[in-house]
Amino acid sequence: MSAPSGAPGSRMGGPAAVLGPRCGQCGGSGGNLANTLIGVSCTSTTDCVAVGSINGDFGQSFTLVESWNGITWSVVPSPSPSPSPLGRYSALRSVSCTGPTNCTAVGYTGDGSGSFQTLIESWNGSAWSIVPSPNPMSASELDAVSCTGSASCVAVGTDGDGTAQLTLVESWNGTAWSVVSSPSPTSVGSSLRGVSCISSTSCVAVGSYSFDSAHPQQTLIESWNGTAWSIVPSPSPMSFSGLNGVSCTSTTACTAVGGQVDAGGSTTDTLNESWNGSAWSVVASPTLGFGNTARAVVNAANGVSCAVAARCLAVGDLVVAPTSGFEPIVSSPMAESWDGTRWSNRNGTGPRNAGAIYAIGFAGVSCPASGACMAVGDYTNASGTQTLTASWNGGDWSVIASPNERVLVPPTVAMAANPAGGGYWIVDSAGDVTTHGAATNYGSTIGQLLNAPVVQIVATPDGKGYWLVAADGGVFSFGDAGFFGSAGTVRLNAPVVGMERTHTGNGYWLVAADGGVFAFGDATFSGSMGGRRLNGPVVGIGADSTTGGYWLVGADGGVFAFGAPFYGSTGDVALNEPVVSMAAMADGGGYWLAAADGGVFAFGDAPFRGSMGGRPLNLPVSGMAAGTPSAGYWLVAADGGIFSFGTPFYGAG
Repeated sequence: MSAPSGAPGSRMGGPAAVLGPRCGQCGGSGGNLANTLIGVSCTSTTDCVAVGSINGDFGQSFTLVESWNGITWSVVPSPSPSPSPLGRYSALRSVSCTGPTNCTAVGYTGDGSGSFQTLIESWNGSAWSIVPSPNPMSASELDAVSCTGSASCVAVGTDGDGTAQLTLVESWNGTAWSVVSSPSPTSVGSSLRGVSCISSTSCVAVGSYSFDSAHPQQTLIESWNGTAWSIVPSPSPMSFSGLNGVSCTSTTACTAVGGQVDAGGSTTDTLNESWNGSAWSVVASPTLGFGNTARAVVNAANGVSCAVAARCLAVGDLVVAPTSGFEPIVSSPMAESWDGTRWSNRNGTGPRNAGAIYAIGFAGVSCPASGACMAVGDYTNASGTQTLTASWNGGDWSVIASPNERVLVPPTVAMAANPAGGGYWIVDSAGDVTTHGAATNYGSTIGQLLNAPVVQIVATPDGKGYWLVAADGGVFSFGDAGFFGSAGTVRLNAPVVGMERTHTGNGYWLVAADGGVFAFGDATFSGSMGGRRLNGPVVGIGADSTTGGYWLVGADGGVFAFGAPFYGSTGDVALNEPVVSMAAMADGGGYWLAAADGGVFAFGDAPFRGSMGGRPLNLPVSGMAAGTPSAGYWLVAADGGIFSFGTPFYGAG
């Protein structure tokens, strides 16, 4: 018996999955990661990049980058500086793309001691990499970036040393980043939060500054003429006025947005300002009309994008709190659109089936064309904080599923190998998905209120998507996985326990514990064990790519072949632990069975590469996946531990 490669390991213990009528989040958010998106840049309606951060369990944070191809969002690996001594906190706050192979993202990184340094990363069409950037003081961070070409970018933020806070501007010339002198109205509270460049000699940056308690916060606008930055007078209607984002379509047309609050805090409203080539002026924000029992405690625009001068979309946060105590707090993604004459309310909504949402908002927006915008942010519910992406077509919002990097919460229930090779996915009962090796995160059911726990994950033939199936027969499609139907609305005699796809990926079978089989898409129904007496419940299904048939396996190791050759079973073998999963060879010439104690049984041409039988496990094995083209396999335990036999180890759950 050969030793498994990789580290089985266990992060935490937990009970085995229990099927119930309604499991809520089936695992909950304890110990999971908070994902948030802050900036987005689209070069077209089918090419967007969003950036943000992933916050871990112990205060650390990591960079997050996601990509939109017109169909789905997926996580793109991005570097975070070494966690020791610098880089315990790393986040990206803004991104600017001039083409599919040229993007720049900016943010900050810190070590937890109170000091921060600028973080700049670059995309070359294949990978993200860190680009060295200057840090004038001990607390330097970048909040926004605007690029007009591969050799021309401007990033803005703040620079400080614990006592002073100044504006910070850095410039990219195609070779290196350098600090560019910028004015600060005061040395204690000056910052720039947004920037927009229409050429290498014309940029506008916005933010705020504060002098003293009599002038708590005022708007700050600066302009670049190719030689120097200078302050441009801008109105500050209320005691607290600040600008967060700006978008320019020409030297005579810019729009800046932010928020404002009066001295008593009784009025909170968005702040919209316009540049006509000569002066900045306040443009009226829409009246939200909360009534007499409620008021806005947060109503601020965080970003703005103008496709043309007369078509802009501003997004942010809106939180309305009751004053009477009888109405609930209402949180929604704030959005306002500009038609060249006035601003109008376009507030968005949250994702469907997310349960109670406690907080939700947009942080950034990009409009590559009139009536075509992509906004990003986050929302928080019982499952924690997750990414939020939504598209605007000029009339309506559509929330788009976006992936979240997670830490699996036991029980881990299944895994799927990447058919393209080089990785695998692992899923827990809540539908959290983690990626390993070359496997890409295309989304999960985290944040959705599930009627039953997830029991299986199946990859599409090209590895660019996957399905999740729940015990009630509900099917969830991600990436290029097509939805061909489900048993979610069917009254089942027994819970669904497994799923397998056809070799084309245009259909799939579901199998229930009583042996009932449900075929969808181009999957052919060839028979089932439904209504027959079984020695043990059915626990899995495997497909024969050659015949288009399938095998069912029971907990006792009995195998039932339908339209596929029978290669053997353990139905007459005394097992130490029940069989929990099966995996078929890619050519249909055999299959493996895996037992809860890690024992592996090979039939047909399937080679035996080793097992965990007889070895101590922290938690039982819950799933199995076949590697291609190595003819090896992986086992996954309920704690997320991975055991690799004849295949590379790419990490545990």
